[in-house]
Amino acid sequence: MKKRLLTVGDSFTYGDELDNPADTAWPALVAAALDSTLTNLGKPGRGNTHMVRTVVEESNNFDAVIVAWSHFDRIEIADEYDIFDTWPGRINVPFKHQYPWRANVTDYYSRHHNDDYLYRQYLLNIVLVQSYLKLNNKPYLMFDVFGNHQDLRRTDERNNDLIKQIDTQYFIGWPDEAMVDWMGDCPKGPRGHPLELGHQQTAEHINEYIRNISWLS
Repeated sequence: MKKRLLTVGDSFTYGDELDNPADTAWPALVAAALDSTLTNLGKPGRGNTHMVRTVVEESNNFDAVIVAWSHFDRIEIADEYDIFDTWPGRINVPFKHQYPWRANVTDYYSRHHNDDYLYRQYLLNIVLVQSYLKLNNKPYLMFDVFGNHQDLRRTDERNNDLIKQIDTQYFIGWPDEAMVDWMGDCPKGPRGHPLELGHQQTAEHINEYIRNISWLS
C-alpha cells in the first residue's frame, strides 16, 4: 500500500500562480518521487497557527507530514464570520468591504506588533509540532519558505532555549536556507510566486535530502 503524504503550508505549498498546481507544485512532485498518495493542504495567505492546527487535526490520517513554515509575522484572527490571516502592511484583507473592522485590525497590527514575541511564537510552533509528530510516530520534515531564515533573531542568544530543541535532522536547510533559495532565479508570477521551474528545483532539493537521510525507506 502506498504511503499517504500530507503537506501543509501557504501559497508556496499550494502552488499559487501555477496553471495546474495539483500536478506541478512541489508537493505533487515530491509525492510522485516517493510513490505516495498526496493530500496538499497548503492554503494561500495562511500563517503558522493554521499549520499547527492542521497538523494536529489531520496528521493521524496520514503516514508522513511535510510542514513548510510561513513568515513568522503572519497571525491568525477569528471573528464572528470566519478565520483569516493578516500581517503587517497587508492590503488584500478578505471581505474587508463587508467587514470593515478587518482592515482596522490589520492597520492596528501593522502599526503595533512585537516581532520578538512573534519570532518566539514561530520557534515554539516548530518545537510543539515536532514533539507532537514524534509522540505519534509520524515521520516528518519541515522547512522555511521565506524570511525566517534571514532574521537576526535566529542568532539571538535569548532564543537559544527554543532553538536548541529543534531537531535539525528533519528541518531542511536549518539555519540559513529556505525554499526561496532552492528555487533559484526562476520565473515568477505577477504576485511573486515561483512557476513550474521553481517548484521543480524545490522538489529536487527536498528529494535529494530525503534520499540522503533514507526518509520513509
